[in-house]
Amino acid sequence: MKMLTAHPKVFEDEEQVIESHVSFEPFIRFMKEKAETTPGIRSSFYNYIIKKFESMPSLLGSFDENSDLVQYQEYLDLLIATLFPVTTDEENRVYGVGVPYKYSIFYYSEGFKQIFAINDNELKAVPAGISIEKVKRDKLIWLYKLILERVYNAPINFESDVLQTVINPETGLKRYVKVDIDARFVDVKVKGKLPEMDCSNFCSKPFKDNNLKTLQEVLPLELFALEGFVIWTIQDVTKDEVVTNIKNIVLNTNKENEEKSYTKLREGLHTLIELPDVNINLMPFLKVNGKYVLENNFAYNSIILNNTKADAQLYQQLLNYLTQNQQPLVIPNVNSETTMMYSFLKYLPFKGVKSYILIPVLHNGELLGIIEIATGTEGALGWQILTKLHAAYSLCAMMLRRSLEINTERINEVIKLKFTALQPAVEWKFNEAAWNFLHKADEPEGEIEPIQFTNVYPLYGAVDVRNSSVERGNALKEDLREQMELIAGTLQKIRTGDGPYLPLLEELEYKNNMLVQFLRDDNLVAEEEAKINDFFDHEIAPTFRHLYDGYPDLKPILEDYFTAIDPKTSHIFNHRKSYEESLQQINHVINQYLEKERETIQLSFPCYFEKYRTDGVEYNIYIGQSISPDKKYDALYLRNLSLWQLTSMAAIAKLTNKLMPTLQVPLQTTQLILVHSNPIDISFRKDERRFDVEGAYNIRYEIMKKRIDKVHINGSTERLTQPGTIALVYSYAREADEYLKYINFLQDKKVLLPGVEMLDLEELQGISGLKALRVKVNLEDDKK
Repeated sequence: MKMLTAHPKVFEDEEQVIESHVSFEPFIRFMKEKAETTPGIRSSFYNYIIKKFESMPSLLGSFDENSDLVQYQEYLDLLIATLFPVTTDEENRVYGVGVPYKYSIFYYSEGFKQIFAINDNELKAVPAGISIEKVKRDKLIWLYKLILERVYNAPINFESDVLQTVINPETGLKRYVKVDIDARFVDVKVKGKLPEMDCSNFCSKPFKDNNLKTLQEVLPLELFALEGFVIWTIQDVTKDEVVTNIKNIVLNTNKENEEKSYTKLREGLHTLIELPDVNINLMPFLKVNGKYVLENNFAYNSIILNNTKADAQLYQQLLNYLTQNQQPLVIPNVNSETTMMYSFLKYLPFKGVKSYILIPVLHNGELLGIIEIATGTEGALGWQILTKLHAAYSLCAMMLRRSLEINTERINEVIKLKFTALQPAVEWKFNEAAWNFLHKADEPEGEIEPIQFTNVYPLYGAVDVRNSSVERGNALKEDLREQMELIAGTLQKIRTGDGPYLPLLEELEYKNNMLVQFLRDDNLVAEEEAKINDFFDHEIAPTFRHLYDGYPDLKPILEDYFTAIDPKTSHIFNHRKSYEESLQQINHVINQYLEKERETIQLSFPCYFEKYRTDGVEYNIYIGQSISPDKKYDALYLRNLSLWQLTSMAAIAKLTNKLMPTLQVPLQTTQLILVHSNPIDISFRKDERRFDVEGAYNIRYEIMKKRIDKVHINGSTERLTQPGTIALVYSYAREADEYLKYINFLQDKKVLLPGVEMLDLEELQGISGLKALRVKVNLEDDKK
């Protein structure tokens, strides 16, 4: 048997750390003690071993680590037979006998060699994933623990077992083994005078690095020598370690690492199964409003659903089966008969699956998801696999429940962000009110306390599509005109062709021509639009459909008409569709920009930000001490937001201008800011689920917002808001002075063009004395 030693360079700096020799004297002494204290036949056995070893005088001395012990094979076999019980399976027994403290093994089992030997003679000294420094440190701690326990009789709190990750040579899968180095047959010899020392510091607490440094100074290893041998015993703890790892994965799973957690969990389950070339998947069945839904990211990894064209259909078939059958489905041999019996498995043969297991995961009778196992080897999967997975089943259920919670969290986040006024900046107030409501002394059915924020500063901005009503009206008129021309042409072809003699067709043509007169007016009123649509829906549509069904010769003519109109409404929507798509493009760009900026402006001081859709986009921002009581508010945060507001309006103007060449209808935007330097109070209206102002003076601010969007410059018909500009409406001179500083700054940065218009605005109902600043945006790309 060849000696297994670590590579010479691994521990070359430790060669002379401590003198160490192989000796069987401690073992013989142990046998003598057992022989004296053990009665009967066992005592005779121990005496036989003692005589056997003492009959070989060379065994009573010591050997250095390079000694050849092959000649003592018979005695080593007897030693191992004494140390390990007869009932131990020789094939599965993993052990080694080595030199104390050294990584040198002179007697070992075949299992030990398979795990730890490299090229039959080198010992794998550094486990995977562990640094050489940690290995050396642990060796030193093991050595000092031995010295303190043997020489000073001081018990040391240090776990000497070492967990290692090894690869099963047969399956290629990970295994976890615990290595214990037993030093009961090692004597610690003292060379010279033994230093006196207080061991209480090392016994009362877990061993630490600073303990090691102290010991190296007080107890240099040159004072000691080791004689005897150590026994390396290896225990396979794969199952326990995998279960522990899975438990940690589940406990640490969140919405950011969920996908990676499932990957790690699948790897753990694969290790438990101990079969190569197996595909395993854990898939949650998510619910929305109490109904199961198919989640694409999870379905992608499914063995049943992945890469098929009927995912939703197969998913429903699978659900139908699992609601009726909650026991595992084990199919050792997948064939045409099994796929016909279970329709949701019909794609397995196309994926090369020849053995398959489906395990429903349940909690309190509720279906949480499934575990799938598949392989391309016939008969490889059977009921024994379920036994191996039993220890991890409850953890898989926990993981699936965690995914259900994460899915709910994500939905709630979207609801908060997209549909309600509840934002992180003010959520604390709602939480506080909810807590008080749940824990107040009176009846819980009482009213919840109002949500109010006092003395907050408002910022209002509006990006509007210029002449949106006119453009929408023009699109409507063009669609109506196009359809009426199409109707006129179709009726003409029917009357001049081989169609039936129907005087009604001439009357329809006359009425169509009369309705065209409505389109010549600049403004198409609602009543006129209704007459035209009524003509399309109740006269033209049924007539043309009857002619199409009753006169085959007219089908080609009428097919041209039916192809041109929308099949659901029987109307032409070409121009309105182009307008709506152009409007949506603009609003999408604005919304996308503001969504990104929403997070940015929260970084300086928390503020409430809400935006809502009109023909463009409007937004309200509220900032003040009451929004965030735990953070000191200062006016500089308001000034910071004011500068951001002006900068962002310039950026939006530039974005929408750049978008114009791609629009089907070349729409332009105007940018408006309302400056209001006095604080107001706001409260949450439960009926509308949004914040609104409180008090008479504050309501004036809301009225201003609603009336300034189409305000004119005093003494003219010119609208204040114009494309390519930013208009700032204000009431007091100090407000203008504040924004003029920001305008000058942005003009210097070439964001805004030189020049500022100082304008008086027309009198509005209930509001007078408003003024405005208007500045042009630099719409050109910055060459720098």
